[in-house]
Order: sequence, then C-alpha cells, then structure tokens
Amino acid sequence: MKLFILGLPLLILLVILSIITVPWILIYVGNLTEPDPPRPVVTYAEFPFSLEYEINGRKKVIQDILICEYKGVGTDEGRGKFRKWEQRLASGNEQITLLKVSNNKEIYYPPGSASYYMDDLAEYETFNQAFPNAAFIEADGRSTTSGIVNADDLLKLYNIKLLSWDIAKPITNSFEKK
Repeated sequence: MKLFILGLPLLILLVILSIITVPWILIYVGNLTEPDPPRPVVTYAEFPFSLEYEINGRKKVIQDILICEYKGVGTDEGRGKFRKWEQRLASGNEQITLLKVSNNKEIYYPPGSASYYMDDLAEYETFNQAFPNAAFIEADGRSTTSGIVNADDLLKLYNIKLLSWDIAKPITNSFEKK
C-alpha cells in the first residue's frame, strides 16, 4: 500500500512531464531529419537608400546602404528549417532613426526584411512597405514594446512627415538544387 501511495504521485508527474516534453522532442527530431533548404546563388547584396523627411518644419535626408547577407540555415518549431538572412546598415547604425524621444523610446523607419530584398519570401509571407508610416521601439529595462506609428500620428505626436523613400530594387535570386 505504501508503494502505491508513493508511486502514484511519481507516475502522475511522469505522465505530465511526458505530455509537455514529448511533442517538443518530436518537433526537434523532425527538424533534424528534414533536409536543409537549397543555398541561395546570391548570398550578399547592398541596397543604397535615401529617406527624406520633415521634422518640426525642417527637411532632413538620411542616406545609407542596407546590407543583406546569407547566414546559413536556421530552424524553429513553426517553419522547420529555413534560410537565415542578416541585415545591417553600412553606417553601423542599428536602425534608421528619425527621433530619439527619450532614453528608452525611439521613432525609426523600418526598411523591410533581408528575405524580401534577397528574393526569398516564403509563400505565406507578403511585404508591405511601411512608407509613409514609421515604427517605434520602447524599452524600460524589463520589457520591450514596438509597433507601427501611422503617418497621421507621426505628424500629430512627433511633428514628423515622411516625404520620400528611395531604395534599390530587390534582386532576383535563385536557389541551388542538391
């Protein structure tokens, strides 16, 4: 009887742990056995851009280069294996900053994803240029919040109006067959 009383909670614990962990283990094993996606023929490209905007009645222009580079194969439970792309600005800036509102809030322009510019959007992905909207990021040390600031709010709240966004066209890429 004592063995039954001690064994039952242990059995229940093992069943609960199995219910939680077995699906994740199966996903991981499935991702390991899945073949890698084909490697892109073009693995590096640069996209010069110019963003013209007005802030507090003064025109400003940001010119830089968006650099997109293939970084191998990644894996996750939602997509399985996928091609990883990295993007960065030639200037070394983290993003295209329009206004630093405070130490922990910034208004910036999102140029779009490297996978878009490198002709590698998945079938389920679409690309919508943010212009004339912008984005914000706010970090308070415990959490980070980000989102879109529509053009009307951008003007009303921050006195910013995006005037033009010119960037080199995305490339046409192909992918090596194994």
